[in-house]
Amino acid sequence: MASASPDFDAVVIGAGFSGMYMLKALRDRLGLKVRVYEAGETVGGTWYWNRYPGARCDSEAYVYCFTWDKELLQEWEWSERCPEQPEILRYLEHVAARHDLKRDICFNTRVTGAQFDEASGRWNVRIDAGDVVTSRFLITAVGTLSTPTCRHSRAWRGFAANGITPAASRAAVSILPPSASRS
Repeated sequence: MASASPDFDAVVIGAGFSGMYMLKALRDRLGLKVRVYEAGETVGGTWYWNRYPGARCDSEAYVYCFTWDKELLQEWEWSERCPEQPEILRYLEHVAARHDLKRDICFNTRVTGAQFDEASGRWNVRIDAGDVVTSRFLITAVGTLSTPTCRHSRAWRGFAANGITPAASRAAVSILPPSASRS
């Protein structure tokens, strides 16, 4: 049986760029009680999960900055125009620490379901530990690049070669064909 849990004004799923922004805006600008649930061990979303060799942004670094922190916009120095994944993750960790975001984030926690209760006007949000929390607002900030989904499409049917997706690369994945020699 699910245990009773405190109510929140808002529940956010995911602690990547969007989830971190939603937490900051809802908590600090609007004064709402917010809880973020993140499956990973820390903030970052796509930039936490996707760690394949050479992972980097395909846009200039300024696109990957939160504009609500004007001081940080001036202080943060990117090492290159299109930074690699570890540098983007360092930036997100810095933002989380600077704005004390982690106090409202539950890491290593997956949301397994959500149902809107018309009578109460609240969301019942179930997490993987079996607990259910309620909230007025539910924001899904899960991103589109963290979960491999392409193998379920018709385009992959009958495709015999091995393939990996960026999200699968968090595990030790060899990109060499099985017959290639490893040195």
